[in-house]
Amino acid sequence: MRLVRAGEAHAFDELAGRYLRGALAVAWEYARDRDEAEDIMQDAFVRVVRDLHRYDDRLPFRPWFYTVLRNLGRNAIARRARNVHVEMPEHLPAAQAFDAAAGAELRAIVEQELAGMSRLQAAAFRLLAMEGFSAAEVGDMLGIAPATARTHAHRARLKLRHVLEQRGYRPS
Repeated sequence: MRLVRAGEAHAFDELAGRYLRGALAVAWEYARDRDEAEDIMQDAFVRVVRDLHRYDDRLPFRPWFYTVLRNLGRNAIARRARNVHVEMPEHLPAAQAFDAAAGAELRAIVEQELAGMSRLQAAAFRLLAMEGFSAAEVGDMLGIAPATARTHAHRARLKLRHVLEQRGYRPS
């Protein structure tokens, strides 16, 4: 950490390399897609370098870094929740406009519900069901067994189905 504080580029590269994979996996828990997860992760590294003067060398770095990362992830979710709106081009036929509005509303409901679930349930569901990763890949990203990843995704799916059915959505 002293070398990173001193501005040594190779020290930062080594630090980033050490935390990159885990940071991306954690960022996925808060992101809708890979681009957003990468943005959250990059913001965390930038924030850590910027605020390195606040870090106490007597304490382990890992918990501090992941706290910064999770806080930025929570901020991203809150920002998304505030910015949910539907923009539809004027030239869309009525049926397509209705479908676009319904899709946006459905995405907003899913995001809101995922934000209220356990970290692992939301992450496993996002990665398996929404992003298409395999259970083995998700297990590796989250540091859990593939079967555990499937279990968390299944529980999230059941919760979402229940909420959506209460709101009048029916499986197709």
